[in-house]
Amino acid sequence: MRNPLVRGCCRATLAALIACAAGVITADPAASFGVAEETDPTRPRPADRVTTSASREPDAINYDRDIRPILSDRCFKCHGPDAATRQAGLRLDERESVTEARDGRTAVLPGRAEDSELWRRIASDDPAEVMPPPDSNKRPLSPSERELIRRWIEAGAEYTPHWSFVPPQRPTVPEVENEDWCVTPVDRFILARLEAEGATPSPEADRATLIRRLFLDLTGLPPTPEEVEAFETDERPDAYERQVDHLLNEEPYRTRHAERLALPWLDAARYADTCGIHMDAGRQMWAWRDWVLTALKENAPFDRFLTEQLAGDLIPNATDAQKIASGFNRNHVTTDEGGAIAEEYLVEYAVDRAATTGAVFLGLTLGCARCHEHKFDPISQEEFFSFYAFFNSIEEPGLYSQLPDPNRAFEPFMLVPTEAQNRDRAELKDRLDKARADLNLSSPEEAALLETFLARTSEELGVAWTPARVIEAKSTGGATLTVQPDGSVLASGENPKQDDFVITLGFDEADSRVLLLEALRDPSLPTGDIGRAFNGNAVLTGVEAEAISVRDRSERKPVRFVWAWADHEQPDGDYRVVNLLNTEDDLGWAVDAHRRDENRVALLLAEEAFGFDGGTELVVRLEHRSIYDEHTLGRVRLTPGRIRDAALARLPVAVGGWYVVGPFPVDDREKAFDAAFGPETDAILDLKRNFGAGNQYWRFEPTFLDERPNVLPDGVNVSYVARRVYNPACRAFDLSLGSDDGLRVLLDGAEVFANRVERGVAPDQDRVLLHLRPGEHVLTMTIVNTGGPAGFYYRAIPNPDELSGLLVGALLPQSALDAGLRSRVAEAWKTAFSPEYRRRREQITELEKRSAELEAAIPRTMIMQELPAPRETFVLTRGQYDKPDRNRPVSRGVPAALGKMPDGAPLNRLGLAQWLTSAENPLVARVTVNRYWEMFFGTGLVRTSDDFGHQGEWPSHPELLDYLAVEFRESGWDVRRLVRLIVTSSVYRQGSRAREDLREKDPDNRLLSYYPPRRLPAEGVRDLALYVSGLLVEKLGGPSVKPYQPEGLWQEIAMPQSNTREYVRGAGEDLWRRSLYTYWKRAAPPPSLLTLDAPTRESCVIRRASTNTPLQALVTWNDEQFVEAARVLAQRTLAEPGDDEHRLARLYRRCTGRSPDADERASLSEALSYFRRRYAADTDAAAALVEIGESPTLTGVEPAELAAWTMIANAVLNLHATLTQG
Repeated sequence: MRNPLVRGCCRATLAALIACAAGVITADPAASFGVAEETDPTRPRPADRVTTSASREPDAINYDRDIRPILSDRCFKCHGPDAATRQAGLRLDERESVTEARDGRTAVLPGRAEDSELWRRIASDDPAEVMPPPDSNKRPLSPSERELIRRWIEAGAEYTPHWSFVPPQRPTVPEVENEDWCVTPVDRFILARLEAEGATPSPEADRATLIRRLFLDLTGLPPTPEEVEAFETDERPDAYERQVDHLLNEEPYRTRHAERLALPWLDAARYADTCGIHMDAGRQMWAWRDWVLTALKENAPFDRFLTEQLAGDLIPNATDAQKIASGFNRNHVTTDEGGAIAEEYLVEYAVDRAATTGAVFLGLTLGCARCHEHKFDPISQEEFFSFYAFFNSIEEPGLYSQLPDPNRAFEPFMLVPTEAQNRDRAELKDRLDKARADLNLSSPEEAALLETFLARTSEELGVAWTPARVIEAKSTGGATLTVQPDGSVLASGENPKQDDFVITLGFDEADSRVLLLEALRDPSLPTGDIGRAFNGNAVLTGVEAEAISVRDRSERKPVRFVWAWADHEQPDGDYRVVNLLNTEDDLGWAVDAHRRDENRVALLLAEEAFGFDGGTELVVRLEHRSIYDEHTLGRVRLTPGRIRDAALARLPVAVGGWYVVGPFPVDDREKAFDAAFGPETDAILDLKRNFGAGNQYWRFEPTFLDERPNVLPDGVNVSYVARRVYNPACRAFDLSLGSDDGLRVLLDGAEVFANRVERGVAPDQDRVLLHLRPGEHVLTMTIVNTGGPAGFYYRAIPNPDELSGLLVGALLPQSALDAGLRSRVAEAWKTAFSPEYRRRREQITELEKRSAELEAAIPRTMIMQELPAPRETFVLTRGQYDKPDRNRPVSRGVPAALGKMPDGAPLNRLGLAQWLTSAENPLVARVTVNRYWEMFFGTGLVRTSDDFGHQGEWPSHPELLDYLAVEFRESGWDVRRLVRLIVTSSVYRQGSRAREDLREKDPDNRLLSYYPPRRLPAEGVRDLALYVSGLLVEKLGGPSVKPYQPEGLWQEIAMPQSNTREYVRGAGEDLWRRSLYTYWKRAAPPPSLLTLDAPTRESCVIRRASTNTPLQALVTWNDEQFVEAARVLAQRTLAEPGDDEHRLARLYRRCTGRSPDADERASLSEALSYFRRRYAADTDAAAALVEIGESPTLTGVEPAELAAWTMIANAVLNLHATLTQG
């Protein structure tokens, strides 16, 4: 018999629909979402019920089942495992402690309750004596709880190990009287308890209810009317079992089953598409989600499922799929907050991994032992950090950078190319290899011209290099400087954090103008590179020089350098060589030696010639004063040289990096172009000057590049970008610029160009010719934005008379032109003067661009990756990252109460996985089968599926739990077999009507005398609406999608620079994919799903909360997704043949799985008539209703008719019978 309460809800909803539409009442959310209290499996238990009547035999007292939960809840905080908070030295969790005499009193005297201090205290009425004390915020023991403790003491106060910490053994399947009811061994365990309580199971549900229950549980989607009818008419005795096998093993159901099983796993694994903290930036992890789906679809054994997620990267010769699986423990939140402390978040990440692993696989609250001993479970702080140590050596930064790309993956990560992408990569590689091999093919004539250029350029410019000898070399920081036979100076010995090299050269020329600095590799240096830092890099922050006359040492002259060039500069910051010309900013020239194994050269041009007749000593100070400790050059050679003044015009203009200040908001867009905020008058670039409120300083912007549009903050505002320009000789400097919107160009604080315009930025919008005198200049561009996006573009027009870029290398002496630099100079010459080479180079550039685009399009996913050596791990005092107790080092290990690592297992995550899946592990199999039981019955055999520790609830059927655990493990961890065992049982097939005869004895249905009905999960509610309407797009996996969502939600909570500030709704299929694939922003999860009790996924969630609020009804009645589904369902119904009665019945059956009864048919007909009248009288409202959603609206039907059917469909989608599986 169907549940009359459910029927009543459906009728109430239909009646409410009519009244609501008429403006009489507001829809009652309980009509849609309420589960009758008598059948609600999540209803709170009475305050004094520690274990339900269904879980305790009436006479026997079991410490672990009956007594420990009381003591753990009320007493362990002060008398439990945590020594730091233990009072009076008494541990109530250990028999030795409670039976030990203290000051003439004993907490427990076995067999003598009245003489036991424990009984005296809990039975006392004296506030000064009673336990727990009134100020402890603990509930006093109820009379029944006190009686249990009294009986336990009288019975001998025996202690038993906590049930879940003892490895499960296969129990004997019980004998039962009603054997005919039992289909699987599961039924015998359930029936044995029912018969012991004098109860019987409920009759089997009718076939329509049963098939709908099975479809929703196994696939997350309801059956079609045709599928219901086929099952109802299938008279074969094994029809149900055949249906189960069909859903588990055949497509498309097998894929749907994987999607259904994946949903709670994503909650537990805290899977999401954003990082969760500060910027809540987007990141790619969907490849891990797809790995989960594939594993579940292929019925991967659970031990492999666990191992590959916990340690797939550590498996010898790990496949890409196994590495992807390891992303399970990269799903946690991460931070990119400026000012955050990396070391702190490295600890937080490792703590999260340890706590999540403990919760998901062990069902324990391990994280409670981070700051102190666990208050309830036998897990010490040392044991927590030993477990934490498995996860504390991942090759990751604690603080991630802020990047605009919402599709990045946070390191460590791997590329996950498709087969097509791999084919394209291989093809592009072959073409690139051939093009690069052909690049340097040149004719004899071209080769001769190149040699002529290299030989004659120095002569044409009058460049001559003067042999110089090193007179003295010393270090101000204590390093040892040794002159080498080739005239270079090698540093050794001490390597101070900062150091200056003072090198004195002697030479005879009196008219030197340039200084050549060579930074040379040497095998004695770290990694054999240029610098003395651990990675071989170096940063030179300044070069000062003074010329001294040999004839008259009182004759001295400072040498001021005004132009600089280098063959290479480190590209990931402001490390240009021109920084040597301005030492006030503490910047410098970084040689990038840790990434490019080559010598480096730099040319410095003096403002005027230096040297004296009769000989010169040149004292050169090389300053290493950067923020990077020990980044000094290791071996240098200095050579002075001459250059004709007339040749200086052939040297290129040298420019510094881009700096930006702003934006400065402007209230009136019409006045924005004339607004001034200070930077436009600057003749120097003062990085320490504050331009007003908000700490507006010039700041270096590494993302700004020449010859491409650069983005600035949007809005009505003014931004300034500027760079230093170093010019060796008078010249015209030709620029091509662009801006969004208006543009003003200033040179040394004087305006030289203005264009008041509104436009989007593009290349080559304005041409500006600057007339530069020799020396340093500041070029400033004022970008005036009148709304929307902003940006600028910059390109210097090449001057064919200049030696641009690496062509300057032609001026170097042969000793400085090693093979690598000579090749690069030759390449620069060919680019400038060889049409054939340029054609080949352009071909390579195009292929490289396509290759880069392909690489950027390849999906990425975050993975685990161990450091070369494990980090030292210590107990952290109070769990604080910066308070390691160095007297308490820990090594990797597991809590002693749970056993020990298997012999021979490696002490890493792979060994940990072996321990978790071993037969000696007491928890993993139990926790896992309990979670599947919870999936199918709403509540686990252990109700507290997230806590199998002392605070957890005793199992309702302990023997059944152990039977399932052992059966699961011994079957090869076969998930599909476990699922089949559960859903083919008679207990699963029972009807869902609440049992009046057991209401008092078993109010929570822990005996499982009937099937517990429950509302669909959030994703199930949405997916059902899409499926029955025909909108659902079924496609396995792929990037997360963005369906309908109210506008502006992300902006409300996002930082202005966040790459997930704007929600850009998807189109087409993206709107109608299963909810599993919805983009999950942690700070603002999908609002409809969140309202329907989906978690935020900021942390591991084992059990979802279940609430019943008016907001939920508002979502399913009014959300665009649901209204569109109702309209398309109405269209689908109208496209079917038959009269109103047939169509209404068909619509109802499609949603609920059954046909409406006479009263429901009457209510539906009455509602349809009402809405026809309403929308016939208000055609505008009808037209507006049927246009909701992106799917096409049915043509050939009057909007009023479609609107009326849309309202009926909406009502049926909101019925209790639709939203509940029973």
